Amino acid sequence: MLKIAILAWSMLGCAATVAQAPAPLQASEIEARVRETGRAELAGGRIVVERYDFDHGGVRVEAVVTRPAGPGPNPALLLVPGHSRTAYDMLPQSVRFARAGFASVAVSQPGYGGSAGPADFAGPRTFAALRAAAERFAREPYVDAAHMGVYGYSRGALAAAELAARTDLFKAAVLGGGIYDFRAAFDQIGLAGIRENMAAEAGMSEEAVRFRSPIRDMEGLDGPVLIVHGADDANAPPAQARALDERLTALGREHELLMLPGRDHALPMADIIVPATAFFTRHLAGRR
Repeated sequence: MLKIAILAWSMLGCAATVAQAPAPLQASEIEARVRETGRAELAGGRIVVERYDFDHGGVRVEAVVTRPAGPGPNPALLLVPGHSRTAYDMLPQSVRFARAGFASVAVSQPGYGGSAGPADFAGPRTFAALRAAAERFAREPYVDAAHMGVYGYSRGALAAAELAARTDLFKAAVLGGGIYDFRAAFDQIGLAGIRENMAAEAGMSEEAVRFRSPIRDMEGLDGPVLIVHGADDANAPPAQARALDERLTALGREHELLMLPGRDHALPMADIIVPATAFFTRHLAGRR
């Protein structure tokens, strides 16, 4: 009877302790706090979220840093959201990366969130703003610039592929639900709204198409690539992921293709964040 009573008291005591612990902040609460004060602390102060907005050529760029507290340096990531998404929408992903030991900067593309527009469908303005953010971030004392990766989803994957192929900033890349050959994608996509956005924001001139076709520049990669794609994606045709896979194979570049059967463009976060975290840990943190 005594042992049962002690066990019951212990269980009640644990339950009371859990009940009194503060609930984790939701992404909307983190965003509100960062917008108001410029900073939020999570996980008992072990993770820091900071506003990181800056001006590039007189144009405002919205950015958010999420990192382990402390001096670092930490392996680092540039996070590029997709259409209609902002740097703050990346908070669930960036917090998970921080728990794995990564410092990250998420950047709203021009024309989205607090980044001045217009949007140019991963064109020169987007490329310049993202590159400026990554170069600025690389100079932070808590960042290990020699072990930096880039993560992008949807049109963010197109921009991330451009950056990975055309700069020497990134040693690994995760590309989810993206297009990589602009002209072929325009012909393959059956959704009129997306084709209209492509034509309106980018135009279909030879120069515009070439800039947005990083599949042609993969010789410039400085590290491995993980391609994640839903097999039933109507927004970004799966043929785009397969074409990039074939191109990297032909070049002998280290890469992985994760084609998810039964998934469309709106991948559950776990479908991409789990393999992405493992990939970056293996190729960035694991090689430090």
